[in-house]
Amino acid sequence: MPLDFQKELTPVLYGDSAVKILNHSPMPAGTLAFATHWHERMELLLIRSGSLLVTLGDRELEAPAGTLVICPPTRPHRGVAGKNGVHYLTIMFDIAAFFNASHASAKYLIPLFQRQTDFLPVTSHPEILRLAESIASEELKGDSFSPLLVVGKIYELIGLCYRHCPEKTKSAVEPGGAFTEVIAYAGEHFKEDLSSGELSRLFGYDEAYFCRRFKAITGLPPTLYIRILRLEYARKEIKKEKRTLSEIALECGFSDYSYFSRCFKRHFGLSPSEYAQKQRGS
Repeated sequence: MPLDFQKELTPVLYGDSAVKILNHSPMPAGTLAFATHWHERMELLLIRSGSLLVTLGDRELEAPAGTLVICPPTRPHRGVAGKNGVHYLTIMFDIAAFFNASHASAKYLIPLFQRQTDFLPVTSHPEILRLAESIASEELKGDSFSPLLVVGKIYELIGLCYRHCPEKTKSAVEPGGAFTEVIAYAGEHFKEDLSSGELSRLFGYDEAYFCRRFKAITGLPPTLYIRILRLEYARKEIKKEKRTLSEIALECGFSDYSYFSRCFKRHFGLSPSEYAQKQRGS
């Protein structure tokens, strides 16, 4: 259950292959390539030059040229151009569009769609890179046979990811019972001094188990989930222009304004003051 306000709502219009390719323009160092968001489709980011600094869930990594970033369904992710800028290409597709009646679909595609399977977030495996390039080339070629060829290559790509970069397999975890209450409580009390220890004690869980379960359900550790709730609230309050940035930070649960400013810029790509100036058109 990722944070709803981070869900990308703009629909993707696919062609006959159910795959879409975006070839992004080169970006200079430090450019926010994309803000934190999530979606139910799969995205593969093929790094052509430079590097991309990626936050994927609670993991931070650098993807240099000649690597592929794997963004699974519903996993929040954010990207910033590295120190030498970045040029990358996005391959996106909905896994559900590739379901079929085969045993392989039930064994491999459905678990991937349901987040029971994870791949390594970045790979440089040559077979996978060659196939990703081939998918992009074939899709962009766009002759009458390309859609069928691209569909076949997507199945092959998923198979190669299972073969060469599996990370872990886990049981499907759905929010329910007391954990639905935990998430609701966090949403109502995020401005308070909440910690994973406090939440686990409040709801009667062992802290280690609580943190594992919370991350399985939301995709994020409790502390990061709460921090993002605070930052999103701060962003909305800054838009209102009624109070100082320090007052807003304090209300959101940040006693240290410098820390608040760093977190805000890291999440939104702008410092609180830069964001406020942008909202006011100055």
